[in-house]
Amino acid sequence: MYGRRGNLSVNDFHDDNDDDAAKKHDLIPVKQEAMELTSMAFQLSLRQVVRQVMTITDAAFQGHIGTKQLAGVTLAGVYMGVPSAFIQNAIPSISTLCSQAYGAGNNTLVGVWLQTCIVFSIVGTIPVMVYYMFVGHIIALTLDDPEAVGYGQKFAMVMSLALIPQYLYGCLTTYFAAQGVIMPATVCSGITVVLNIVFNQVFIYGACGFDGLGFIGSPIATVVSSCLQLFMFVMYTIWYKQYHVKYWGGWTWECVSKERLVVFLPLAVPMGASSVVDWASAALTSAFSGILGPEIAACQAVLNGVWGVVNSFVSGFSTATQIRMSRYLGEGSAVAAKRVLTVGAMILFGTGLSLILGVFLLNESLFRVWSPDPVIIAMCRSALIVFCLCISVAFCRFMMTACLNALSMSNVNLIANNIASWCVYVPLSYVLPITLDWSLAGFWWADGFGELVKAIILMWGLCRVNWAAAADYAQKSASVMDTTNAADEEKRELLAYENEAMMTSQAYKSPVMQFGSAPHHTPSVMKRAMSLTPKMQRRSQQGDMVNV
Repeated sequence: MYGRRGNLSVNDFHDDNDDDAAKKHDLIPVKQEAMELTSMAFQLSLRQVVRQVMTITDAAFQGHIGTKQLAGVTLAGVYMGVPSAFIQNAIPSISTLCSQAYGAGNNTLVGVWLQTCIVFSIVGTIPVMVYYMFVGHIIALTLDDPEAVGYGQKFAMVMSLALIPQYLYGCLTTYFAAQGVIMPATVCSGITVVLNIVFNQVFIYGACGFDGLGFIGSPIATVVSSCLQLFMFVMYTIWYKQYHVKYWGGWTWECVSKERLVVFLPLAVPMGASSVVDWASAALTSAFSGILGPEIAACQAVLNGVWGVVNSFVSGFSTATQIRMSRYLGEGSAVAAKRVLTVGAMILFGTGLSLILGVFLLNESLFRVWSPDPVIIAMCRSALIVFCLCISVAFCRFMMTACLNALSMSNVNLIANNIASWCVYVPLSYVLPITLDWSLAGFWWADGFGELVKAIILMWGLCRVNWAAAADYAQKSASVMDTTNAADEEKRELLAYENEAMMTSQAYKSPVMQFGSAPHHTPSVMKRAMSLTPKMQRRSQQGDMVNV
């Protein structure tokens, strides 16, 4: 941390003001900065929207079948996410490892890391699938409705068949993203969204003489869509384009050797574990909603679904701001970093305000996407004001989170997330809705208080930042990590986030749970990855091999 009590202070460097002044002539015009930032944010948000539509399709179809079906599927989804999040969020760890091997010219090692990740994912799938078989028993602990519990159990059992294709797809997209191949994943995911909607309609209600399967047709549609997504991606990237040939040396036992595992696991396990902590708190608060009955659980599904769509539009701006800040800090320009933070915050404020007004004015139409039940719609509308207030605070907090990530201060984010989640959000999610009988609105007041506490902690962290010292530290870190070309590093980071946006599900999670885990592509994580990776040879700008 940088500041009065941080590890670095302004006294550690020579005339920092002169350094910043020397860099002011490098600043691009504000209009150009805003356009480049918006372009990057649009790329990220588009992928987030596609991913979010994929995750809410099942819930939307289930809500139109019935309230109990929606409640059962929603609670099942949250409980399923606890162990599944470990694998899903551990997979992106190979992004750093593959990028390092790729940059070093060690093409075969890129494929070895893919194999390590595939083995890790498949082995990890076994206990997760077993867990899915008992999700119904977990739902029944708090939800006293056998019919809704039964729907959740059936949904989880069928969805267990989608785990392997989803994990393999995540491994492959991360592998190719490290090589700069990102568009095929975007196209395949977009096609899959359309197919999933069509399959849900056909498998549930039938078509062309087929009577349909009813409720169970929805998870079957998702399983089929996941398999086709993997099939399309493999056929295009491996069979047709053969992007893998240069970076694939064939299957080898080296992928599970001690040398590889001692590098892979220290990166993958913390990433997965931090996500499990996030999902565990989300599962606990969802259990509280189950205590109040299937109607409240269904309402939470509707509101969290609306939140997910709204968030997908604005999250790209906070992530894009983080990427641009990281670049400028790596170049040693605190002035440029602070300016892009201001520009990004203004754009996010305008976009967020427009979306919140849209939700407030069009709330009934939005709620009907998930449920036509007038009782559910009326209950959701009763919590509309606090819902909008909560996401307003969340948008402000997202920008502060992105800023601290760029400053290599993600530890502050982690502390804030754990304090806000476990000391504020989780306890209040029981006290307000259940003990004080605030019902549905109580959950969002709890969420809002959690967001506020988190924002206060993050603001405290930002107030202690010495920007000149932070820029100098980031520049030194960049030289240690051999990332002297800031533009190339920015592109690499953007590709990694674009790929991650297409593969990591955040459905059924409220605002306070978003961006809680340690991010995968921040400077501090990259530096840690470099420290874990054995020294290797890298290509110099002339193409020669140099030791690092």
